[in-house]
Amino acid sequence: MLAQVAAGDENAMKVLFDRCYPRLYYYVFKLIQNENEARDQVQEAFMAFWQRREAFRAAAITDAEAFMITVVRNRAYNYIKHQQIKAGKQDHILSGIDSIDDQMEARLIQTDLFYRIYQEMMALPPQQAALLKMIYLEGLDTAEIAARLNTTPNNVRNQKARALEKLRTLLLKKGLYSPLFLFFF
Repeated sequence: MLAQVAAGDENAMKVLFDRCYPRLYYYVFKLIQNENEARDQVQEAFMAFWQRREAFRAAAITDAEAFMITVVRNRAYNYIKHQQIKAGKQDHILSGIDSIDDQMEARLIQTDLFYRIYQEMMALPPQQAALLKMIYLEGLDTAEIAARLNTTPNNVRNQKARALEKLRTLLLKKGLYSPLFLFFF
């Protein structure tokens, strides 16, 4: 029969197909669990065999079957590997989306907290509000603030302590004071 297939006899190829297809299909389906993909892979194995049919002219049918099993096995492993990579990328993307969502939510909470603290800071007496703005918004150190206000660094530290205590009191009254506040100040 393989000699007839090697000669291009399509009827002999159909007989070979009818004999080998169920076994190949069952084998590859059990590996990949996808009916359509299993059918495609078996058809690809028969196409590969047809293209190399001359090499099987004097071979046994078991050799042809072994060749096609090797083809479907390799294609199945490639398919599985591709699915795993695709799933891994999807998981990575999805976890990245979750991470981005978490970051955005944390940023929103942080922004809201800063805004509320800033509002309470602006409710302080003007000198204390200006001092805290120089420290926390402008990033000036004690010596720079002392030079700007024509006072001593020790006086700046004392005013800062009083301003922060007053701010803590305001935040406590509004229920905004928390350990997060200590992190920011």
